[in-house]
Amino acid sequence: MNIDHLKDKFDLNELEVSILTYIKKNQKNLKNITIRQMAKDNFTSTSAIYRLCNKLEFSGYSDMIYHLSSNTQNNAPAQKYENYLPHFIQLLNKHKNSKIVVFGMGFSAPIADYICQRLTLNGFYAMSVIHTEMLDENFQDDTLLIIISNSGITNRLIDFVELAHKQHIDTLCFLANKNSKTYQYATLPIIVGTYNPFSHDNLVPNTFFGQVLIVFESLLYSYLSSKK
Repeated sequence: MNIDHLKDKFDLNELEVSILTYIKKNQKNLKNITIRQMAKDNFTSTSAIYRLCNKLEFSGYSDMIYHLSSNTQNNAPAQKYENYLPHFIQLLNKHKNSKIVVFGMGFSAPIADYICQRLTLNGFYAMSVIHTEMLDENFQDDTLLIIISNSGITNRLIDFVELAHKQHIDTLCFLANKNSKTYQYATLPIIVGTYNPFSHDNLVPNTFFGQVLIVFESLLYSYLSSKK
């Protein structure tokens, strides 16, 4: 829970910030805390807590507790991709103070930008690029390359992956096509969905990019939780 973000977004006063701090500190036990107990612990009234619920756009106290409880963070994507989690955590730990280059072309580019910003907000030195020149001799063993590609077979992308492999750069890939050089060269290839060579057809729904965001957020959440 990012309290500073919530304070700015919902224009919270100091008391409301104090209540949120209390909620964050007791997140694992929230379901056992009544509204009267919360009011007492924060030297305020139940009316003040109801006003906070309204400000945060919850229907009531129970709704707020349900959504802010740490247990609601356990979701299907995290469980489905949990086999990737140990290696994912290992790579982020290894490159906590390294350069992280996030690469995506076409529809993958905005996904790369999003991943880059999320990593930056959590203390990583990340940059979103589209130029292979970024992998010169200055970006080698201390660099992590993150690639987003549905097919994994674009010529320019393959050149990028081969160059990273040659320079011993760790590569984390989100892709759908297991039968690609990108998959073969990746340090950690994460298969998202099923590859459809006709996904460029406007009449065929392409869920790959949305799924990548969900998988990345699930893995990142688990990584951040492991640091607490």
